Amino acid sequence: MRSHWYRLLPASAILVAGLGLSGCRSDEPDAAPVSDQPVGEATAADAVTPGDAVTGASKVPADTFVSATIGDPESLDPPWTYETTGATYEAILYDSLVAFEREKPDAFVPALATEWEVSDDGLAYTFSIREGVTFHEGGTLEPSDIAYSLQRGMLQDRVDGPMVLYMEPILGATTIAGKAMELGSVTAEDATLADVPNEALVDACELVKAAVVASDEDGTVAITLAQPTPWFLQLVAQPWAAALDMQWMVEQGDWDGNCASEDGTATWTEWHAPAAEETVLFNRANGTGPYMLDQWKSGEEITFNANEGYWRTEPAWPGGPSGPPALKRLVIQKVDEWGTRLAKLEAGEADTVVVPRANIDQVEAMIHTRYDGGDTSAPATEQNPDGMLNLYIGFPTQAMTAAMFTFAINAESEFIGTGQLGDGIPVDFFSDLDVRKAFNYCFDWDTMIQEGLKGEGVQARGPIIEGLQGFDPASEVYALDLDLCREHLAAAWGGQVAERGFKMTLAYNEGNDTRQTAAEILAENLTLADPKYQVSVQSLEWPSFLEARRLESLPIAISGWQADYFDASNWVHPFMHSQGAYARAQHFPAELQTRIDARIDEALIEQDVAKREALYAELQQIAHDEAIDVFLFQATGRAYLNRQVQGYYVNSLAPGTYYYALSKQP
Repeated sequence: MRSHWYRLLPASAILVAGLGLSGCRSDEPDAAPVSDQPVGEATAADAVTPGDAVTGASKVPADTFVSATIGDPESLDPPWTYETTGATYEAILYDSLVAFEREKPDAFVPALATEWEVSDDGLAYTFSIREGVTFHEGGTLEPSDIAYSLQRGMLQDRVDGPMVLYMEPILGATTIAGKAMELGSVTAEDATLADVPNEALVDACELVKAAVVASDEDGTVAITLAQPTPWFLQLVAQPWAAALDMQWMVEQGDWDGNCASEDGTATWTEWHAPAAEETVLFNRANGTGPYMLDQWKSGEEITFNANEGYWRTEPAWPGGPSGPPALKRLVIQKVDEWGTRLAKLEAGEADTVVVPRANIDQVEAMIHTRYDGGDTSAPATEQNPDGMLNLYIGFPTQAMTAAMFTFAINAESEFIGTGQLGDGIPVDFFSDLDVRKAFNYCFDWDTMIQEGLKGEGVQARGPIIEGLQGFDPASEVYALDLDLCREHLAAAWGGQVAERGFKMTLAYNEGNDTRQTAAEILAENLTLADPKYQVSVQSLEWPSFLEARRLESLPIAISGWQADYFDASNWVHPFMHSQGAYARAQHFPAELQTRIDARIDEALIEQDVAKREALYAELQQIAHDEAIDVFLFQATGRAYLNRQVQGYYVNSLAPGTYYYALSKQP
């Protein structure tokens, strides 16, 4: 079967139409133009952004775009990044084999691959690679560069990174370390790569190289899957599959493309699971994309210049962009204070700023036209003939925000006080089901949605969002009930919680007012239940928040998930599986985790639609009954843009705004 427009299906968080930061994929510090919800992490990003992007009368040059937003990327290394802020920038610095057809998350257009074939059994993908493409640093793209890039990503495979999305379809394994241990018959729970026999390490690497094969002579890249994966092209269209220049990477000290040295010793492990700042591409870039990195001043701004030699000569889709970018310079400023962002907007010093949901009334008079959808094809209503903004509103998002309990908190955490009830909480505080249920009954969804989201969202019913397998609009959910909150805390820890009380700190990422609201609602209601229950609320810089979560230091992590592909597996895995982007750090009880993993693994390969639906419905019910998280909300999208900005659209799987499609008109 030959396919240029192969249609598929899912993804990971809530997209709030945005021009700035969003959630990975696993997560995001904020989704600028979208509602208020990173990819993956793992990955992200959550369609949960702390604010919305807004644009006013601009004094910025017509060929320049300035955004005042919040949060910094963690890294600019594509297969390392699993949050939407960094992924949004990587999507313009790099190209992948295919691209989404504008707003369609299940249709694709050629990018670095001019065409592709998918075998009838869905296991073999063959891509014909475009000729004449050059990297920003001058190298020429070859098929071997693309194969190297995917191989490097899978071998790098850092903890909580996005490459699990490729490892499972290609190798049938969750991680490359797990595959090496399987090959080496290493079964100890605390085993590391150091415990794996050298031969098994080499074999694991060779499996990766055998699954992704390039022929520079034929101009092709062939990828062989271990299991059919209907959403594979949705993954290939993402920045994680970005093409890197192998020769340049090796010259900078990265992986040399070999599995072992001449004496047979495995060497690829030197580049496995690095910290963000340890990779060559942490704050550098050498892609083939429409923009080139100018500079990244961490904590201040990141800037990009147009790639005047960009390879695309034909429109990406009918009416789409081609040639060098219309916007010659992008300036993304980190401005944490809303008042300062508003002042920049009013002064015309920014084309777009992140606007917290709580402050949308302050820009209402600036709206010229309201579009009830994600682009200008949606029904339009003129609101103010003198307004300078277009409002895009009400479009569905593939994102959800949750407050996730850590069942075994890092003992060195600064957020648990003394570590004892009374002046703190013990590290296993949330291992008690009564504690988790109490926190759910102390949350007020009505206030969250009406005040925090201005009514533009619904209560999440579990890890699986509306529209996917296992979602039931009539399933059980928690609701605010202070009496039940008190009752469960009275039963918790054999009555010790009610007797002694507790203190803890609940952190959120700085500038994300929606998550701040959620934290404050929970903290206030717990104190209303009993003054001995004291929760303080603290903001953290986005990278610091992500690091604290990875270190399992946060008693509760409020974060969002933005879809990577359209399937319930992309929701239960991060929120429930032992290797999931979020659940891995939560440490569910062994018996519960074993039961959950078995259901998730079974559902992933189940071919019977009804049985698969039932398995996901069971997982959704388990998440509720065990109160593994406080599942907060799924918001609809809202985006504000200066009327000068043309070409804006929303794609629910893309990490954020695709700047290459934008231009500015007088």
